[in-house]
Amino acid sequence: MKKWILWTAILTLAFGSIVNVLTVMAIPVVIMNQLLNKSFKDYAWNTMVHSSVVTENSRTVVRPSPDLLYSVCKYDISERPLRITVPVPPTYVSVACYDTNTDNFFHINDREVMNNQIELVLVKKGSSHPDAGSAVVVEAPTSKGLVLVRMFIPSEDKLDDLIKAQKQARCEQ
Repeated sequence: MKKWILWTAILTLAFGSIVNVLTVMAIPVVIMNQLLNKSFKDYAWNTMVHSSVVTENSRTVVRPSPDLLYSVCKYDISERPLRITVPVPPTYVSVACYDTNTDNFFHINDREVMNNQIELVLVKKGSSHPDAGSAVVVEAPTSKGLVLVRMFIPSEDKLDDLIKAQKQARCEQ
């Protein structure tokens, strides 16, 4: 009788551990899949989409900040690399890249660039891009994912200039 209880406990723990690991591995992929294929289903691949100023009804980005302008590019670099250009106005700007596992694999902000533009070339892992020029070459761990651009709005009187700068951000193949 004691052996039966011991083996039942071992099998239960083993099964629970396997289910736990599979769940933890699957949830981020499911979340990004939901985001790319449902929340952003109307967004074209490899095209920067600029949101307007955040209101209490804005929910394209999870928990959006009313102090930020957001731009999003859902990328697919399975065929060709993607060039990302973002102007750097006199305020905080960041570009973050996420893979299909929701991992943030690259981030850069205005303090890390020496000129008035952030320029990246997103390539598949193990690929090179000889035409990158002065752009930073970023290897993406997955061929699909998301690029998120944030621009800080320091005051209302700067908003028009920031929206003009936001609309200059591009994702192009």
